[in-house]
Amino acid sequence: MKKLRIALLALAHLAMDLTTVAFVYVLTGVREFGSMPDGAGLSDTSAFAVAACVLAYDLLAFGLQPLIGALIDLKRRSAPLLYASLFGTGAAAVLCVLCDFPQGVHALSVAVLVFFSLCNAVFHVAAGAFVIAESEKKCAPLGVFVSLGAIGVALGRLYAPALLFWAGAALIVFGVAFLCTRTGDAFIAPHFARADALYTRREADLLPLLLLIFAVFVRGMGSGALPAGYMPTQWLVLLAALATAAGKAAGGFLSDALGIKAVAAVCLPASAFLLLFGADVPALYLIGLALFNTSMPVTLWLSFAALPRLRNAAFGVMAAFLMLGSVLAMLFAVPQWLAFALVLLSGGAIVAAACLSKNRTCLREGRGKEVKHA
Repeated sequence: MKKLRIALLALAHLAMDLTTVAFVYVLTGVREFGSMPDGAGLSDTSAFAVAACVLAYDLLAFGLQPLIGALIDLKRRSAPLLYASLFGTGAAAVLCVLCDFPQGVHALSVAVLVFFSLCNAVFHVAAGAFVIAESEKKCAPLGVFVSLGAIGVALGRLYAPALLFWAGAALIVFGVAFLCTRTGDAFIAPHFARADALYTRREADLLPLLLLIFAVFVRGMGSGALPAGYMPTQWLVLLAALATAAGKAAGGFLSDALGIKAVAAVCLPASAFLLLFGADVPALYLIGLALFNTSMPVTLWLSFAALPRLRNAAFGVMAAFLMLGSVLAMLFAVPQWLAFALVLLSGGAIVAAACLSKNRTCLREGRGKEVKHA
């Protein structure tokens, strides 16, 4: 049942990102394989409006996750938010398609964009609470959960009008499936209880947390400033999404097998070289992209160890600073040599956080042994 729940949450993650990103592309009318704002010239919407819609979506969908995570940690409830985000987003997407909405950027369509963005933020943290409960002693569930989001984003960019209805319908189906599998607060209540019992006297591990925030921030900047040097096509965009997904999933399994330090110290430097010097060769760049994303579940898992009683807030903090770094990379020209250095610094910060972490696990095993990922 646990593996089924993780698989369903990962697939729901794909559908959620597909739905919300598809709505952004339908709203702005952009039809282009590349990144914003390059595609604005192919839309009737002004470049300023396109950029404003994308920025609003990013800030709301990612910037609010720390607050939502803190709310879940305080209230010890996640299931109502999960169901509200699934059924709310799904119903809204289906209605938009049936009503042939939106037709241009205006007050009502922007309000719907805000609604989709809020639902996206709520889903990520609410679903993440269940994944975190499965990740008390290993990273693999985290890697599986975060992996499929990249595929949803790519599909939303490429086939927004055609898939919006079906993605929304899928979210409703996933909501029903979670009801059938009893994905409710009763499942994660013991997880919160163990966290309270074991860490009543344990303070936050602030230095490792700051190092992780720095790592995800510069990782976001580095990824945005190391684009592919080849001409993108539909298939290459999809392959890049698959490489990203494979890297995130593999990062969790590799960290469980080899250790967090090994993944950060080897995969990120190797990815930096491939992304910089292999940018013109699709095969090399895609391998670099996969290696680059192995660090995603690693930073998330370490953040839970740094904030053992506020894990959902830590999840949101990592997402928010990753988004902030990516947005800054889009707004300001970052030299490639600096982006290369930032990726290397990100790996070093993750290794340092693992070395300095006092809370080596999110929870202890029954016999008092710790699962050491260092």
